[in-house]
Amino acid sequence: MTIPEKSLKVLVVDDDIFIKNLISELICKLGYKCNTVTNVNDALIAIDDFTPNLVITELDLGKGPSGLNLINKIALNYPEINVIVLTNHRSPLLVDTNFKEFPTKINYVLKSEISSSNTIENLLHKVLNKKSVGNGNLNSKNEGIFISKTQAELLRLIVQGLSNQAIAEKRGTTLRAVEALINRTYEALNLHESESKNLRVEAVKMWKSSLINVK
Repeated sequence: MTIPEKSLKVLVVDDDIFIKNLISELICKLGYKCNTVTNVNDALIAIDDFTPNLVITELDLGKGPSGLNLINKIALNYPEINVIVLTNHRSPLLVDTNFKEFPTKINYVLKSEISSSNTIENLLHKVLNKKSVGNGNLNSKNEGIFISKTQAELLRLIVQGLSNQAIAEKRGTTLRAVEALINRTYEALNLHESESKNLRVEAVKMWKSSLINVK
């Protein structure tokens, strides 16, 4: 059963304030109701109060529970709500290396793929008409620069700001082993020493882009 067009209520969950507000503005201009939050706890409160038909969520929401946690809770407690993952990350494993699969069919769209021909308006119309968005689950499985799950976990710790020593302690290994793993990760990302670039910063930038995939 399709959702009556003007009754569509959308909850946007993203800790990037600019992106969150931009998507909200676009949705409101289309005549739909929209609410926005930046974290999972506020999203769950908004779901009860705002009763959205659709949740659009980023996977990485900074400190605290991730978008993956939110999706699991929605599938368990609010199965009638449609979900679009609109994310920077080509693979959920970049956010949680323990990820196995989504609990239900999820529409997965990369922010980098939003363009004049694939707009927020198009995504909403597809949801209204129960059409698949993206590929219905993991997007672009065979595209991107591939790293291993171990390298993805390491990269996540680097993004969190941990030093090499802190990473070694967290992983229960030696500093030398961590340094070797970091070097292999840089190689996998095609990052090389340069006087003008900090490899750690460049790796974080790539993690925040849609360039990396996990094998």
